[in-house]
Amino acid sequence: MDKVVFQADWRRFHANTQPVGHLLREAEGWNLTRFHFLPNDRRLAADHDELRSLLERYNRVATATLGEDASCWLIILQSPNQDRRLGQRLERIKSRYGLQPGWSFFNATDNLSYQVCAGEVTWRTDSFNRLLLNVYQTELWDVLWMNRETGAVFRPYDAGADISQPTPNDLIARISSFYGWMPTNGHGFIHFNAAQMATAKFQVTKPCAEAIQKVIAAEKK
Repeated sequence: MDKVVFQADWRRFHANTQPVGHLLREAEGWNLTRFHFLPNDRRLAADHDELRSLLERYNRVATATLGEDASCWLIILQSPNQDRRLGQRLERIKSRYGLQPGWSFFNATDNLSYQVCAGEVTWRTDSFNRLLLNVYQTELWDVLWMNRETGAVFRPYDAGADISQPTPNDLIARISSFYGWMPTNGHGFIHFNAAQMATAKFQVTKPCAEAIQKVIAAEKK
């Protein structure tokens, strides 16, 4: 897939945001939230069973966000300050998934230049577990999947994921399914596209509403 197509797809949905995963929380105009998949806000699984549960939760949320068998862009970033070991790992991933280097930009927040490597993949449950384990083990970061039809984004981090959805109602539907995994220690967030919220209407259960309020209250502190 031509590298220009990825850049056009990204800008079609996210015109004012660069594909830097750890900065998505600051993006404007997104319907975005965070889930954390280990108890007590822990980063590391206590045992093999908990690690298997973590992988299952990565996959459940990703499938709900992107859609099973969905055509997606898989996106990684390269920068001049990466060490040799990371560079070798990224080369293997690029080869495995057919990622092509293309769009380059300077990010003022990080004060770094990045090159985007992207390729078209099909999201299927359990098909990317090795990559998700790399993220969990902090061997990779800022790996993104974006649905090519909706612009929905799944961004795993070491024990959870940030997700975006095309509309507030879609995001609320994801939150309604997984509100028990929303962090309430100040690390969680819920952001909506303000223009879309002007006409959005939705209802949630009382436990879901309480979970949302806890996240909002903790974020404001």
